[in-house]
Amino acid sequence: MIFDSLSDLQKLVYKERKKVIKKFQKKYKTREAKEEALKKMSNSDIEFLNYCSDTIYAKIFYSKFRKRN
Repeated sequence: MIFDSLSDLQKLVYKERKKVIKKFQKKYKTREAKEEALKKMSNSDIEFLNYCSDTIYAKIFYSKFRKRN
């Protein structure tokens, strides 16, 4: 597994990123709740969720809520 080849620091950061997504999903359980929260978030918060995401589907979902400048 690729996780085995990561340094200790990389493993720590990876675990912390996963925690961010889990907390977001726990707070906003339904798709509708997530969408409402994302509509109110700043672009920097959405970009942070994108950074923390480990699937392309989640990255696409979050990116759809970025505001145009």
